[in-house]
Parts: sequence; C-alpha cells; structure tokens
Amino acid sequence: MTEKQQIPFPVIVAASNGDEAAIQEILNHYDGYISKLSLRPLYDEYGNIYMVVDSELKGRIQAAVMDMITHFEIIVI
Repeated sequence: MTEKQQIPFPVIVAASNGDEAAIQEILNHYDGYISKLSLRPLYDEYGNIYMVVDSELKGRIQAAVMDMITHFEIIVI
C-alpha cells in the first residue's frame, strides 16, 4: 500500500501568509480532486453521455480554496 504524499507544514504556513508559489503548490496537490468534483454529464447528438470537467465550476472551487487558504489561522501552542 502506497502512502499518499502530504503537504509539508512550511508550505501551509507560507500559503496562509499569502505566498503565491505555496498557494499554487497546494492547488496543484488538490487538482485531481477538484477536477473530480467539477465533472458534469455531457450528451452528444446520439444520446451518448460523457463526463467532462466544467471549467467554470473548477475555477469557482479553486477560488474558494484560495480564499480558505488565505483565511487559515495557525495557532502555535
């Protein structure tokens, strides 16, 4: 069983402080999951169904994730 890669803590801290490269690294980490959430059915003229990524929905989810990252508070005890 392979262990999934986690986002390093320094990257999370940098992203919560507004570092664009760190935010992009987090978005890249979750890109597959966000794409999966953005799937919508598309029907062709013959009635066949295809699942495609809705780019507008994907952009809205990415914007929401970026907003959550920038408002994330890290409290050191």
